[in-house]
Amino acid sequence: MPQKASSFDLRRVRDLLGPQSGRFDVDHVTSCDSTNTQLLTRAERGSGAGTVLVADQQTAGRGRRGRQWQSAPGSSLTFSLLWRFPREQRLEGLSLSVGIAIVHALSDMGIRELSLKWPNDIWLMGRKLGGVLVEVVHGTHGDMATVIGMGLNLQRNPDWDENLGASYAALVELKEGLTREAVLAAILRELLAVLDVFAREGFAALADEWMRYHAMFGSEVSIEQSGLVRHGRCGGIDALGRLEVETAEGKLRVFGGEVSLRRRA
Repeated sequence: MPQKASSFDLRRVRDLLGPQSGRFDVDHVTSCDSTNTQLLTRAERGSGAGTVLVADQQTAGRGRRGRQWQSAPGSSLTFSLLWRFPREQRLEGLSLSVGIAIVHALSDMGIRELSLKWPNDIWLMGRKLGGVLVEVVHGTHGDMATVIGMGLNLQRNPDWDENLGASYAALVELKEGLTREAVLAAILRELLAVLDVFAREGFAALADEWMRYHAMFGSEVSIEQSGLVRHGRCGGIDALGRLEVETAEGKLRVFGGEVSLRRRA
């Protein structure tokens, strides 16, 4: 059974983080419009790097391309992390880097059959398990305040089953008993390592690791951008996180953003 929303234990998260708990300030709310929206506001008011907001439920959770992100108390883990980078930091590939951290964390917890769908989706057994949404505001002290939103399905939910059928995945399918606290702490620990590398060396230092989990590599795909649909064979990614697709017109390099990538039947 899904855990009750009121069971979220901040002290347990701090205990699981151990020595790294000092790098984070974790807050929890029962409901909010969007954890990203809330942290963007906090960022503008000066909240520090490592601020985390967890919500049992979001009433206006956002995914890519303006889609609503589904969440439900006990069935999902939805949270956002505020991180600050120097103003001159290049942020290309940041969402892909976050995906690496999530896969590492879940793998360490015994979850297998994980992959990454460019640019922002986490897959389990070929179905969507979660996603990442990165938003940026300029800070007031010469930095960039970056809000990294993450959502993962822990349990299957009857409402989602009715609307989505079997098209989504949940961690419970491979491992039972994973709590939100344990999953959150594991992801935060991995994010520390990945974000430190990203800050020092950029995405180029992480691109090969992302390729290990590339879900669509070698597949025939359709890619839609600005209303234009192209077809081709999905290749790798470059040092800026751009996806390479071999089309009839030549090699296409695509940035993330308002892009839809689908495998062709």
